[in-house]
Amino acid sequence: MSDDEKWSVAFHLTRFDIRRYVMVKQEALMESLSSNLNGFLNQIQSNLSVPDKKFLRDGLIGLVRAGHPIVCQIAREVPNQGPKYTTRVKRLDLHLTAESDFDERIKQSLPNIWVPLVTDDTPLILDLSDLAKPLATQMDYLATVRDGSTGKLVNGYWLVEIYASIGRKNPFPILLEPFSHQEPQCPGQNPIVIDAVRHVFTLTDGRGVLVDRGGDARVFLDDWLDNAYRFVARLRGDRDLMRFYAVSEGASDGWWVPMEGRELAERTSTPHHWSRLVKSKGRVVLRISQIGWVKVRLPGRDETLTMIVARSPGSDVPFMLLTNLLVETLADAKRILRFYCRRWECEEGMQFLKEQVNLEAIRTFRWTAICRLVELSAVVMLYLAWLWEKHIRLAERLINYAQVLPDEVDFILYRLLTGLTHILNACFYVRRDLL
Repeated sequence: MSDDEKWSVAFHLTRFDIRRYVMVKQEALMESLSSNLNGFLNQIQSNLSVPDKKFLRDGLIGLVRAGHPIVCQIAREVPNQGPKYTTRVKRLDLHLTAESDFDERIKQSLPNIWVPLVTDDTPLILDLSDLAKPLATQMDYLATVRDGSTGKLVNGYWLVEIYASIGRKNPFPILLEPFSHQEPQCPGQNPIVIDAVRHVFTLTDGRGVLVDRGGDARVFLDDWLDNAYRFVARLRGDRDLMRFYAVSEGASDGWWVPMEGRELAERTSTPHHWSRLVKSKGRVVLRISQIGWVKVRLPGRDETLTMIVARSPGSDVPFMLLTNLLVETLADAKRILRFYCRRWECEEGMQFLKEQVNLEAIRTFRWTAICRLVELSAVVMLYLAWLWEKHIRLAERLINYAQVLPDEVDFILYRLLTGLTHILNACFYVRRDLL
């Protein structure tokens, strides 16, 4: 055999070995993911019946592979492709519209995933969002909502959402619940928000810090203070507060004077400096703020609160936060401001659900089906967040398998969902099911 022939044989053997090595690694990743996903499902389906377990598994995997919460598309991607396509569509539609306790059982099981990860200082981010359906006319209980993307009033549904910021840039969707003012049993927006906050703090035994923007409605503040919930809320400026004025400097005698929040903020000195790096339009910018704080009360209540005031160059309106956490030093004030800075994660979480899971693409007419598809979307995001927090090695392997661009990103769930979709598709290409 000539030297050229020997080199040719060695080259082909090398190509074969590389191909076999890649296949073995892919098979190992499939097995690891299958085991991990089944372990996750076992934690949240222990109290479900066998048909409901199958529906949860099919719905979760089908939604990830399809990328849309549309029944006919999910049916094409579910495991067990034996039954006819029309049979799969009817089965999924039957489970989505059935009057059962499936939703309540899932809500009882999901805290098994995230409650052990919540500590006393975990931000619990509260927000109201929308499911805009501007062209819908026949869906159940359509209400008028403000589309967050366009600012217009359109048909759709409101969505109360609470995220637990377990890790930096990794929000856990611990509560995602649509509601409509047109639904006969809807008690109204304020009672729904209050019940949602109470439910979360009951599960955590009071752990966590509630972070909210614009949640300075008196009905919310009274409830949070009555239940001793720790909170950080942004003030609009028209909230009436009580400011203490002493008879003389350092004296304990004095009186509480009512004053509007915006006026009090204008009178509050901000002698402390705080600088931080933030991203603005893709660029890292150094932002400097002046910080101060003042002790206040709410009219008719005895609890002493703290209003933190921050001023930034180029802004005439001071930034105001109200909290019942202890603020005595500059470090305490910075800690409160960092809590609020993490509130942006809820915006990224909802953007992820609308862009990657296509939450607003729901097309079913029935209210029960709408709520269950929203719940399935929340389970998808919860699994990704749990995977990144508890099984980071497997998550990194999924990202590498997806072959995404190497640019650094702040919100990792986009890349993780890409890797999960690719490896699930590989599983079904090889075995037509999970391993």
